[in-house]
Amino acid sequence: MKAMVYTGCEQLEIQELPKPQPGKGGVLLKIRACGICGSDVHGYLGLTGRRTPPMIMGHEFCGEVAELGEETTRLKIGDRVAVYPVDYCGHCKMCRQGDVHLCLNKRAFGVLDVDGAFAEYISVPEKCCFCIADDIPDSAASLMEPLAVAYRGVSHYGNFENKTVLLVGTGTIGLLALACVKMKNAAKIIVSDLSDDRLKVAEKLGADVIINPGRENFNDRLMAETDGEGVDVSIEAVGIEATVKQALDALKLSGQAIWIGNNKPTITLNMQQIVTRELKVQGSFLYGLDEFKQVVELINEKRIDVEALISEEISLDQVPEYFEKLAYSPGNMVKVIMTDRQ
Repeated sequence: MKAMVYTGCEQLEIQELPKPQPGKGGVLLKIRACGICGSDVHGYLGLTGRRTPPMIMGHEFCGEVAELGEETTRLKIGDRVAVYPVDYCGHCKMCRQGDVHLCLNKRAFGVLDVDGAFAEYISVPEKCCFCIADDIPDSAASLMEPLAVAYRGVSHYGNFENKTVLLVGTGTIGLLALACVKMKNAAKIIVSDLSDDRLKVAEKLGADVIINPGRENFNDRLMAETDGEGVDVSIEAVGIEATVKQALDALKLSGQAIWIGNNKPTITLNMQQIVTRELKVQGSFLYGLDEFKQVVELINEKRIDVEALISEEISLDQVPEYFEKLAYSPGNMVKVIMTDRQ
């Protein structure tokens, strides 16, 4: 089969490799779509240590069942499935308490040295596969993984009705968090980003107010939009000091910040601001199996439309070129997805 192999920092090669075989309780998938994640680009640049060459990246994917392994019970040849990209053991302490995304023995497809889906085929456990509705495009189905990240983050707050929300950052996760908040009927959704083009996408997804802090005074505009009080909840989807500060400063007394962004490992915070204003900070990491199932249902039932995020659909041969573009000159691109239709 053909696959894109990460061979070293900023080195990607299209290679011919043996086609994998389905294991016991597993299936062989023909890849239908795979999204390029920001973490993949960071891995390509050698910034994270989360990609160990040589390996195949790609953890946001869907495919068609091409072969069945022994002891498969649920799927059949030809089924289209989205994949929960964590092969969990099912018996460690974390798995037993339901946190399979924190499995002590997990293998994450497309991460570290575990091969992922920038290839023609991949072998995955049947337990990680969830069927896609016939009328859902492959490209949209590949967005279930990042949508699950956003969905878990938003779910930490609970009831959004009559609440004012600030979303900081309009990358893929930030825009998908916006779609989740919109579904939960927030009273007002304010979105902040330095990209006017991405802010236009946010408007399409239902943002009530967009603010570009590079062109106007953020605090003045935010207070004008919230009657001088600030927001009930802020969702930070970048992960750098400036945006974390913005998300905290925007909160009203006793407000809550949800941090999904995961960029800088260390930042400086004003602890007294959090203590004296009784602010709450909630971190959110990945997603559980139940949340992934819920996201599959949301997309299958068309309760969330993710297609506005898709900037480009490309072939496997084009993937190395687009990694370089996303690393150094992303322009207006939000989500680039490899599909088998090209």
